[in-house]
Amino acid sequence: MEVQDVHAPLTNKIAFRYVEQDDEVAAFFDYPAIEKDKTYQMRIKELSNRQFPRESLVRYLLQYHKKFNADEKTFENINKLLNPKSVVVIGGQQAGLLTGPLYTIHKIISILKFAHKQEKLLKVPVLPVFWVAGEDHDFAEINHAFVLHEGRIEKRPIKQKNYHKLPASSLSLDKQLAKSWINEIVSTFEETVHTKNLLERLNEDINNSDTYVDFFINLVFTLFKGHGLIVVDSGDQGFRKIGASFTETMIHQNGELAENVLKKQLTVKELGYGEPIEMNENNAHLFYLQNGERVLLERDNGLFVGKNKECQFEESELLAIIKEKPELVSNNVVTRPLMQEYVFPTLAFISGPGEIAYWAVLKEAFHLFGFKVPPVIPRLMMSIIDRRADKYLRELGLNIEQMIQHGCEKEKESWLKKQPPYPIDQAVEEVLAGVMKAHQPLKELAKEIDANLTEIAEKNALMIQSQIHFLKKKMEKKLRFKHKVELDKFDYLNYSLKPLGAPQERVWNIFCYLNLYGYHFIEELIALDYEWNHQHKLIFV
Repeated sequence: MEVQDVHAPLTNKIAFRYVEQDDEVAAFFDYPAIEKDKTYQMRIKELSNRQFPRESLVRYLLQYHKKFNADEKTFENINKLLNPKSVVVIGGQQAGLLTGPLYTIHKIISILKFAHKQEKLLKVPVLPVFWVAGEDHDFAEINHAFVLHEGRIEKRPIKQKNYHKLPASSLSLDKQLAKSWINEIVSTFEETVHTKNLLERLNEDINNSDTYVDFFINLVFTLFKGHGLIVVDSGDQGFRKIGASFTETMIHQNGELAENVLKKQLTVKELGYGEPIEMNENNAHLFYLQNGERVLLERDNGLFVGKNKECQFEESELLAIIKEKPELVSNNVVTRPLMQEYVFPTLAFISGPGEIAYWAVLKEAFHLFGFKVPPVIPRLMMSIIDRRADKYLRELGLNIEQMIQHGCEKEKESWLKKQPPYPIDQAVEEVLAGVMKAHQPLKELAKEIDANLTEIAEKNALMIQSQIHFLKKKMEKKLRFKHKVELDKFDYLNYSLKPLGAPQERVWNIFCYLNLYGYHFIEELIALDYEWNHQHKLIFV
């Protein structure tokens, strides 16, 4: 396995300008000089002057990780959080089935690699933390995987319903249904020497899980065992208690918080970057869990009310709820980064392109609470090139950068146009015309001999035409087969590297590759030497 860098510009405008170190976009962040070592030294100094709930966080994490197959190094890292000099590199994602698209795996690898790099440079404990967005309630975003079936890419959702807006952390996993779904997905894979072991380990992780978030976390610990990864579920009741006092602070200053974010978004929009976050001036940027369903809160004449009037609270009532049951109030896309900053001594945040865009409007929100936006590090962007894809790329003479960015549909059409023409339609038309012309005297002679032969002569003409059309179809079929070998190569490259016209990492799942190469594939990915240069990484297997 080896890694090769290629240039593949980010399509998100803010993210593209950010990695290009554009001054206009750099002004949206507190630590935009992410290439420089002194940036992280400055961040360490800033964090040393702040207080964090280290003791309560460590107690909680030690207890929480006991329910999973976390390794000894993870528990060691949790205890290191008690060291006032320790910091974290953190990033997060939703709890997708089978860990979701490949970018989740890429993000975890990015967290591990960047934490290791900074620990060597800074000589302080730098701990890898993965934040699972268990408070999210959109089940449709995590309930599926894509498979390649009979030459088509298909979306296969699990059949379990989430009739309410339940947070993923609270959504029970139907184990039998999950096992059936896993079998359905794996049945579309090519059977290999690893398939049986893969199914056994997946079923074991299902058996050890009560919720969808549990299943996700068990998979993560199975895949990244021995690397000391710390996992936190933002929807867990115990974790909500740690951040309760800060939730109260955000409620006290809610109007100012919303105003700061809205103003910044207007600035970003005026500069031509659109609106990264969907919101209005009354948005409280918090959810309330009512009867198991998440309700977005808005401010209305001094009250906090559900967006569709589902509930209503005085500020004092909402504060009392947080003291008694903090798990009932959760964060949205604006307040989640703030909660993360309150709880964890964050050296750096590992981000996807979309996250860079919405973090660009949060600077004043961070400052409101005495925080600074941590260095935002774009995660590693990767594409896995298997041997077959590598072979086809070379045989077809395709440019790999163009392939990663645009796929090869245009090249496929161009190849077809260059093939020697076979004028089948023209030849068939000419032959039919000639045969029918030659047949006409025969029909007339038959009619002259006996009028009853007219119908037979017509049928005879149709039979001759039918045989010519039969030959035409046979020629077309052979021609398609003649081209099929080459066309299949183009199709394979599109399926593999640009499925559905999207980047590989946004469609395919890591278990496609674990089935081919075994669980050790993850270790090989982690062991590669990646440069943090914002280039797209090609992983040649």
